[in-house]
Amino acid sequence: MVKIKFIYEVETRFNFKDKAEVYKTLPFLKKALEKELRWETVHFGSALFREDIVLRVSKTNFAKHELQSLAYKEADLGETINIRREYSEKIDENFVDSEIINILGGNRAVKSREDVIKEIEKIGHKEFMSFNGKSFVGDYKSLKIKLMYTEQIKYPVLLEIEKAASDIKEARMMAKELLDFVQDHNLSKRMIIKEPPTLLYEENFKDVVS
Repeated sequence: MVKIKFIYEVETRFNFKDKAEVYKTLPFLKKALEKELRWETVHFGSALFREDIVLRVSKTNFAKHELQSLAYKEADLGETINIRREYSEKIDENFVDSEIINILGGNRAVKSREDVIKEIEKIGHKEFMSFNGKSFVGDYKSLKIKLMYTEQIKYPVLLEIEKAASDIKEARMMAKELLDFVQDHNLSKRMIIKEPPTLLYEENFKDVVS
């Protein structure tokens, strides 16, 4: 049995025109964003998503490596800063079953990406949108930094800052730290509270959300 891992994801993001504008505004990040990767995510369960729950299977490629994962994110507990409890499982050669699938009420005995998707859809959570792009990632002090490029949402270049907490009390403290970062660097006018999957949903299902 795989022991499920969870964290409280604490994050926000900012809209920029391009990488040059990022570095002009935050020059200290120039050395941080060195690792380039390409990613794609498939989202399942539109009914879950409308309840603010994210269920997705992801594939990330960097250098000659590929990472596949299954993630389940509970509803956002934050206000200005997004706070979600996230469960994540790596899908690799050691993957023998899934606690996330078990939580969803399915058969946890899955061994591959194909098994995972088949079981998720068997439960009734069909694929309803997919997302792809590239990112430059790195660390700055205690922050995880990601500069995301995608043509699928109305903000094609987003800079995301993130921390990971072990409980909700720590998560709220970290949210305050992120707000301090926003204020210290005059980023409030660039701040985008809506998360990329929400922005993607609004683009794909304009008739539903209008």
